[in-house]
Amino acid sequence: MLKTIASLWIGKSLGPIELASIRSFQRHGHEFTLFSYDPIVNCPPDVIQADARTVLDLGRIVLHRRTKSPALHSDLFRYAMVAKTDFTWVDLDVIALRPFDFPDDNVFGYEAKDSAGSAVLKLPKGSAALAALSAFSAETRGMPPRLEGFKRFKYHVKNILSGGLPIERWPWGSIGPALFTAELKRSEEIAHIRPLNTFYPVPMSGIPLFADPGSYSAADAPPEAYAVHLWGSHLTRYVNEKYNGVFPAESFVSKVLHDEW
Repeated sequence: MLKTIASLWIGKSLGPIELASIRSFQRHGHEFTLFSYDPIVNCPPDVIQADARTVLDLGRIVLHRRTKSPALHSDLFRYAMVAKTDFTWVDLDVIALRPFDFPDDNVFGYEAKDSAGSAVLKLPKGSAALAALSAFSAETRGMPPRLEGFKRFKYHVKNILSGGLPIERWPWGSIGPALFTAELKRSEEIAHIRPLNTFYPVPMSGIPLFADPGSYSAADAPPEAYAVHLWGSHLTRYVNEKYNGVFPAESFVSKVLHDEW
């Protein structure tokens, strides 16, 4: 059964990576819904635009205190969206290589040897892992999960001094892939995880392949791959440094945008 795909964009315009991601899913027959809190000026006309407040209305974007990144808000949103809707979540740096025609609602895979990625995410409504992850909110305070040693002691002190440490002050990625993996193991849903090559056949160290001319094409992906993750922020940094922020014409991202991949 072909999955209905959705994502969130925080900002007023999409870049080439995000446009390539959307285009790749549409090319394979998927309807694409894009949630946002503000109008997106260059959203493709055949994308269904939806108000993100219908999924998660906090009155603000929840930023990680130290980095000012909206990735924390994105984590809260994806868990809420998967719990409340029938959409399959994808990060906007995921390129579909074939239709997402999975027969069930366990759509997630390893992004490293022992780590589940959440760039592609769908779980059944009765998922215990999803319930645990959805319990986090912008108002969550207390000790961050999964800390050990001196780091745990340091945050224990911070938690006491603050009267309950706000989630924005937790370490980067506290409710991201590491916790996702732990909850899947706790509920034994890890048994449904898909192999590394399903969604993450190219590791983060391979990001130059997506920008350097002629370095990667869909034919280079393993036959079992459904998608490739571009590691967007790292890829953007690489393109900014090497190509002045512009993807070369023969790069993988440019070829996806122009249906030449």
